Amino acid sequence: MESHPLVETLLRNAAPRTATPLDGRERASEAGFACALVGAVALLHAVAPESAREVGPTALALVALYALAGRVHFSVGAGNTSAEQIALVPMLLLLPPWLVPLLVAGALGLRRLPEYLSHRTHPDRLLLHLGDAWSVVAPAAVIAFAAPGPPALEHWPVYAAALASQLVADAVLSTGREWLASGVPPALQLRLMGLIAAIDSALAPIGLMAALLAENEPAALVLVVPLLAVLAILAHEREKRIEHALALSDAYRGSALLMGEMLEADDAYTGGEHSKGVVALALAVGRRLHLGARQQRNLEFGALLHDIGKLKVPGEILNKPGKLTPEEWEIVKRHPEDGQRMLEKIGGVLADVGLTVRAHHERWDGGGYPDGLSGADIPLDARIICACDAYSAMTTNRSYREAMPVHEAVEELRRCAGTQFDPDVVEALTAVVARETPEASGALDLAA
Repeated sequence: MESHPLVETLLRNAAPRTATPLDGRERASEAGFACALVGAVALLHAVAPESAREVGPTALALVALYALAGRVHFSVGAGNTSAEQIALVPMLLLLPPWLVPLLVAGALGLRRLPEYLSHRTHPDRLLLHLGDAWSVVAPAAVIAFAAPGPPALEHWPVYAAALASQLVADAVLSTGREWLASGVPPALQLRLMGLIAAIDSALAPIGLMAALLAENEPAALVLVVPLLAVLAILAHEREKRIEHALALSDAYRGSALLMGEMLEADDAYTGGEHSKGVVALALAVGRRLHLGARQQRNLEFGALLHDIGKLKVPGEILNKPGKLTPEEWEIVKRHPEDGQRMLEKIGGVLADVGLTVRAHHERWDGGGYPDGLSGADIPLDARIICACDAYSAMTTNRSYREAMPVHEAVEELRRCAGTQFDPDVVEALTAVVARETPEASGALDLAA
């Protein structure tokens, strides 16, 4: 399972975060959400029609069921989703709706009781449970005003509206809380919320069925416990797959770094100063072109390994100080294809990177090799590496020539934009160089 790099970061950081106290920013934002929840519950109790539903043993059973369902959780980004919807729907339909958010907050604390007692979760994080219960306010309000009586299938449009309000509230509040507390981009959080919404929507009908049965037979709530056991097994298997995916991602990175070290040992210029310079420059250009996290990761691997195929080039040809013969040049020109084949044998992410490695000597005008691609048919990662590779080569000392001055290399890049290089990449690259090198900045001012 290949995941988004930012998601991988969130998944790696999620567990360590629970053992630490809230920082000042997170504590302030969560305290605000908690106070607002208490105010919203009080307002709902005051303005909603009075409910004839009673609070008794059923309420305790539902709190316990909610806590148990919450133990069946699936990691999603910085947090997780769970099977709580199976218990939440009966709580909304069998208990006074205004009370449900507070009961949910209590059930969330009960669910985490083992972690608190064993110090795996810091007590500071009890505050989060009130914020976590915020998404229940919306469906509670819908039920309180539109279907305050006993649960019945004829009220399904109201129940559907309550579910929709819960999903919307959960998405808005979760993204807002993560942004305020941790700075997680809302766009990424909203993408992650899609899985949460799908799981909650699938479990809601089961919760409705349990509520309909428990209206006359409260003991029927016990019947959902075996289902929770099955879901727990599936959740455990998913956690194992996530662990495997993270380990695989580490393996890809480790393989890329190892192959880079092999290349450096074989050719100090290609694998050392040059490749590292291309990586740093390519990533800076990628950020300026607003590449996504996944593409930046592949760009990093591609820049690190773009010359990996040179491991198959004989050393006497690779390090020859003079001009290569046509036969020798044909051998050198095979390195993009050799590099792709090497990475395809590893597979996974590096197989995708192999496409970039194959194309890093293609030209914008179609005059490159090995496939004669042109324009946008050349992968963007390869276009970036091509320009950064050329700039690094021009500004680095070689065995047969001195490094070119930066301003001359910048002028050469501009001269070849639209023929050898993608004009947009050249513009981004020269801007990066100008920002980092005052000498190049002066050259750009003169060119403008």
